Amino acid sequence: MLENEKEDLESFLSATNTDMKRETPAISPEERERRLKVLQLEAEVARQEGKRVPTLDSLKDHHWDQIIAMPSRSARMKLYSFLWKNAAIAESRKIKKQEKAAGAQERIEAIRKERAENPHIVYGLGNVSMFLRVYDATINHWMNHRLIRAMMFSPKIVLDCSYDNQMDRREAENAAKQLMLCFAENRAHDDPFDLHYCNVNLESACMKRLQSYIPTMLNPEFPMNIHSKCFTEIFPKDNIVYLTPDCQKDLETYNADDVYVIGAMVDKRHAEPLSLAKAKRLGLRVARLPLDRYLQWGSGSGKSLTLNQMVNILLDLKTTGDWVTSLKHVPRRKVIDSKERLASFYEKQKNRVNVRVDKIFDDDNAVFKPMNSVRSHKKYLKFNLSTWGSKK
Repeated sequence: MLENEKEDLESFLSATNTDMKRETPAISPEERERRLKVLQLEAEVARQEGKRVPTLDSLKDHHWDQIIAMPSRSARMKLYSFLWKNAAIAESRKIKKQEKAAGAQERIEAIRKERAENPHIVYGLGNVSMFLRVYDATINHWMNHRLIRAMMFSPKIVLDCSYDNQMDRREAENAAKQLMLCFAENRAHDDPFDLHYCNVNLESACMKRLQSYIPTMLNPEFPMNIHSKCFTEIFPKDNIVYLTPDCQKDLETYNADDVYVIGAMVDKRHAEPLSLAKAKRLGLRVARLPLDRYLQWGSGSGKSLTLNQMVNILLDLKTTGDWVTSLKHVPRRKVIDSKERLASFYEKQKNRVNVRVDKIFDDDNAVFKPMNSVRSHKKYLKFNLSTWGSKK
């Protein structure tokens, strides 16, 4: 619970453009104690004035460390308001949990009373049934066993996690979420890859957030391959293919003997060819997905894909060998369907023909009106001198 509170606090400070690397200047314990008393008095006075300030008992030591490091009173009031809102949400959840537990206990007592009064057998889910209940833990063990089997027999996929220095905090958190989705969707597939996370720095913001998503990822029995070494030290260079959108060579077919590498980077600020430069520096083969060959991109839509979309595309490509089926994981908002394009074209042509027919034919007498050029005499125009000047 404490780790989650610290992550929420870091996210708030990042959203409010507060520098996380700024630390409290070195002060003596007596000076820190004096400042702490002054700030506690400030918080208590603000709370008594009706402002959104949490109680002093709810503030932890790491909260006070950040409060002492705040440069101004307005920044401290924003932090007080954020902590007060979190405390109110936690209290509301606690009350709802207690009410839910009380309601569940009442339902259990009612069911027991009904069963005691009814001597007959009750059939159905939760009662006497011919179906065996499958618990979530059983599903988890089955999926983990499937990943262990994939480690021995399935092709390899590498996620290169060496781009921490090229991402800010928000991009790193987004990358961590995509890495988590890569593991989850690969784990849920019928024929998963042997997924490897290489060049991992456990002290980076991305890996810390990923560990909050998957707390057991460092356990030795958990089927997740995490390496601090480079993938060139684990797999032969001749078998490695680095997938980068910046190269000019398309990936024609899927080869199960190759090890495909995906750069685990979210680059929303700048689109520099970092993955291509790294692949050339390491002397690796490069390829890109043939997106332009099979997709018609919409106007204003970017061609960038998330990490989990890349993994899903490779999973379906390995299973089916068909690019059209595999590229269904590209979001529909980014592409234009061929059927939709034809329907839109026919609709425009139909409307254009209808307008021209309305202009050519006289609906009252069904008489054909020849279309006049701009400079020709308008035969059917009636000139009215009384209304001619009023229209201008």
